[in-house]
Amino acid sequence: MSSLKERKEDFVTGLNGGSITEINLVTSIALTAYFCWNLLSVYSNVNILADFALNWICLLLSITTYSNDIALLQILIIIPCITAVFLSRGNKMDHKNESKGRFKRLEALKLTKKPFISAYRGHMLVLTSLAILAVDFQIFPRRFAKVETWGTSLMDLGVGSFVFSNGIVSSRVLLKQKLDPSDRPNVVKRVLNALRSGAALLILGLLRLYFVKNLEYQEHVTEYGVHWNFFMTLALLPPFLVLVDPIADRVPRCIIAMILSVVYEFALTKGDGVLEYLILAPRNGFLNANREGIFSFWGYCSIFLWGQTAGFYLLGDKPTRNNLYKPSVDVLCRPAGGIKRRVWDKITTVSPLGGLFFWAFVGIAMAQFTMAYDPYYVSRRFANLPYVSWVMAYNMGFLLCYCLIHKLFSGYKREQEIPETIDAVNSNGLFIFLVSNLLTGFTNMSMSTIDASSQKALMVLMIYAMTIAVISTLLYKKKIYIKL
Repeated sequence: MSSLKERKEDFVTGLNGGSITEINLVTSIALTAYFCWNLLSVYSNVNILADFALNWICLLLSITTYSNDIALLQILIIIPCITAVFLSRGNKMDHKNESKGRFKRLEALKLTKKPFISAYRGHMLVLTSLAILAVDFQIFPRRFAKVETWGTSLMDLGVGSFVFSNGIVSSRVLLKQKLDPSDRPNVVKRVLNALRSGAALLILGLLRLYFVKNLEYQEHVTEYGVHWNFFMTLALLPPFLVLVDPIADRVPRCIIAMILSVVYEFALTKGDGVLEYLILAPRNGFLNANREGIFSFWGYCSIFLWGQTAGFYLLGDKPTRNNLYKPSVDVLCRPAGGIKRRVWDKITTVSPLGGLFFWAFVGIAMAQFTMAYDPYYVSRRFANLPYVSWVMAYNMGFLLCYCLIHKLFSGYKREQEIPETIDAVNSNGLFIFLVSNLLTGFTNMSMSTIDASSQKALMVLMIYAMTIAVISTLLYKKKIYIKL
């Protein structure tokens, strides 16, 4: 009889994923939750229990109990919210009393907190945290779990989205350095600083490796390799991409991302040698043993660069020159004396909404083209060009939806523009991700998740979600921010 460890490994092995359309529908629950929270907050303050129900329980139900009937779940979310609004219709909505003159004095660029970005990142972290434990239960559909080699799944998208969102965050540092060039250290110091900041993640990756090898925890070597894991990829991305900075001063990061992906894809598709090696080679020596983690690193670098590109036009409080494709702090003002601005500057100086519309369109076109003409399909295992294009298109598209929802409700006074539990988990993102991994390991060591009934699985997952939400909210209320 197979051991429990072998059964659990078989449970996540040889999977083929599901359709992109279904993944979009399932994750659209996050958009519905954000819309409904905004709608409720216009009329009254949303208490923390309603916040948790909308932004955690609804997302949990979308990947478990209601995974086969997302339309019904949408109805069950929207109708109670509309009913609550109808019952509160006597409360008058207060519009913001702000002057919105067409011409106003332009000041220096400021990096402001954008509610829709916090909501996007928070929901992504919640879904990621829920999925890493839910995947070990039968209640979580196998088509949502990571595929073996070729295919698309919810968890495959989650890994790439995590890297993309980290790229957005890292672009803040690049913009700060533009605001104060004297504060920019040389390349050596930047590499050392990046290594120092990545050291915590690398240590976490090594600790995870130790526990997996010594506590009989299930492992899937074709995911990243024998010794590699996602923490190691996250730790090595910033120091490696610091080396790209001198090139990026002359070549836009979006172009570098395209070149990286195309060159890597050319190597994968030129003959069968590279793919045969990646799939069939024996796992002797460090490189061979961890070839998935090492080779997919190039694809994740590309995704990270796409995230940085998005950050250039998302994080500032006003459009800056050529921010569509490069870090810029030069606010483009109306020229004096009738001198016309360059057409290129006008086209490439965009608002967050304009930038997202453009890059979402480009991303969808890239994804459609690569999936239609690339000889191989999407592969998270190798982070190939179709995978990178898909992740980029999805994140740009969903960020666009978050931005539109925020715009829709931005004309009304509210005490808070972000759900408290979502702002809380976003404020300590990597730490909460670590806590989720620790709780996942503890749960797996405490019970046989694979044999749990649907009722027991849902109960455990709700307790798990509540635990993470409570931890993150307590840290948030006490203003404790743990940066890893």
